[in-house]
Amino acid sequence: MDSPRAIRRRRDSDPLAHFRRYLEELEDAVLARDAMRITSLLRKRTATHLPRDVREELLAISRMSRESLRAPIRFLRFQHRMAELAAGGEQLLTAQTELRLDAPRPAGEVRRRADEDQRTAAAEPKRPKNLPSSNDGDAAR
Repeated sequence: MDSPRAIRRRRDSDPLAHFRRYLEELEDAVLARDAMRITSLLRKRTATHLPRDVREELLAISRMSRESLRAPIRFLRFQHRMAELAAGGEQLLTAQTELRLDAPRPAGEVRRRADEDQRTAAAEPKRPKNLPSSNDGDAAR
């Protein structure tokens, strides 16, 4: 028989599975309209992985009456997306994705894009020749 520590270690080895179990707990609480359970689940650290609009929707539902017919659409969509990620074999990202940056330039060198035309900083953006400028309309009046 596995010890509780071994079970916890195995459970934590797959963060997406752990997160999906958390979403299932939330779903059960929402379907039961158990406001206390919803708010206690939203206070857990795992709730920080929920998008803001999903958390706000769940809080709003927890504050509504039990007779309310409001469905947690955003939450259910998010839960479905997580199920699709898990079915596709994706892993839950645990760290921010690194962006590749350009190599630093020597001091004093100015970077310019090849397709960028030169104009003064205070110049107005160029308009296509077939569009009237804002001053042309005033002169016609």
